[in-house]
Amino acid sequence: MSQYSISDLEKLSGIKAHTIRIWEQRYNLLTPLRSDGNIRSYNDDQVRRLLNVSTLIKLGIKISRIIQLTDSEINELLERSIQHAEDEDSKISVYIHKLIAAGIDYNEHEFNKVFKQATQKYGLVVCYQKVIYPILVKIGILWGKSEIIPAQEHFISNILKQKLHHAIEQLPIPPSTAETWLLFLPEEEDHEIGLLIANFLIRSSNRRVIYLGQRVPYYNLKAVIKDVEPECLQYFIVRYHSAEWLQTFINNMKKDFPGIKKYVCGASYLFEEIKLPKDHVQISDMNTFIQLLNN
Repeated sequence: MSQYSISDLEKLSGIKAHTIRIWEQRYNLLTPLRSDGNIRSYNDDQVRRLLNVSTLIKLGIKISRIIQLTDSEINELLERSIQHAEDEDSKISVYIHKLIAAGIDYNEHEFNKVFKQATQKYGLVVCYQKVIYPILVKIGILWGKSEIIPAQEHFISNILKQKLHHAIEQLPIPPSTAETWLLFLPEEEDHEIGLLIANFLIRSSNRRVIYLGQRVPYYNLKAVIKDVEPECLQYFIVRYHSAEWLQTFINNMKKDFPGIKKYVCGASYLFEEIKLPKDHVQISDMNTFIQLLNN
């Protein structure tokens, strides 16, 4: 069974560590293990309980009522409450927390069931925007900073990759005259899920995508761009690189591929010391990217 820090719980549930400690002391909500140095750690069952409690609070139920319930009663109340919830953000948080809990349990059946419910309610594009993207951010998958153990991160990533590949295959093929985007990950970059989401969103906007995937050698990139002549390039930086390496890479992209708009995606902290050329746009969240495609 996995072990989580109180910082992990805060990131996964959205409840401040200070509040979690108060609830432990006042209500005995969770019972953490403690190391010799008195450091708290929590197991999967406690994470699931906190996720459910967090969701019920967002649905307007007071903590003083929730702590009187068993886990079974909490689950029943959760199912009843979501049916009558008027706040859309609260409904979305239910899907997010259920999918995270299913991932922690390696429960593919439950994950698929909740994913299907969310996509039927919101449609695929909005589901990825409002449900899946926040999950990836919460557990750190999107930018390679996993906040849960690697096996669970791989489990969730691989399910989502399968669904993204399937969703992309169902989209109509854009005409050959459509704006062409070339998507790739540089050498040493293999964290593909963000690139797959971008592929899905671009294809959904009826643009043409040339998808090269992971670890593309620079000389191969040059050859493909010469043959394809795309209007736009998009790539992700997930791993930490020195500012010098990243600046050099971006400068080379500008020099070697003039006249092509370039979109580089990655966590904002990676670009704090980087000077982007005019032909580059840095994208750090899905909403910004969707707005860009819509415009």
